[in-house]
Amino acid sequence: MEGGEVMAKLGYARASTGKQTLDKQISFLTESGCYKIFTDIQNNTEKEGLKAMLEYAREGDIVIVYKLDRLAKSIQDLHRITNELKEREIDLISLTQNIDTSAERGGMVFHMIEVCAEFERELIVERIKAGIENAREKGVKLGRKEANRLLKEKAYELYRSGEYTMKEITQATGLARATIYRYIEQKKSIE
Repeated sequence: MEGGEVMAKLGYARASTGKQTLDKQISFLTESGCYKIFTDIQNNTEKEGLKAMLEYAREGDIVIVYKLDRLAKSIQDLHRITNELKEREIDLISLTQNIDTSAERGGMVFHMIEVCAEFERELIVERIKAGIENAREKGVKLGRKEANRLLKEKAYELYRSGEYTMKEITQATGLARATIYRYIEQKKSIE
């Protein structure tokens, strides 16, 4: 830290359901000496409290949470947040999990979160590939269903007449502009 700046202990608490309260988390964060506590309640996908805390935090500050699952909903989310903290040289403490990145071996925590996030990504990709292969073996056709051929032919006729705008054609057939243009190109290549 430059110029004798004092680091701040910033707390973050989140209740993920309406039945949960923040009281216990806030109590622990206060006892830990948090200068300021930011909160989010219920399934607020915007996480305004988290955003405000990240905007407020400065290099050398320490973010304190009761548990890591209060900070993030998934390992990918945790990886994104901890990466930002690491890059900005902000430490992280999880009270109940005895995690402290400001400690001598604290940098290993960031590395382990990165490893876990990569592992989770690989598992997801593997499951998706297995699911696709399984579906193909069962004869399931994958991808978007082809637009009704009669509708495409009708769109082509309306287009060729020159009496209708593309907007009118899409409204009349319910087909996407791109689908109609692709079909027009196919028809032109055949003619």
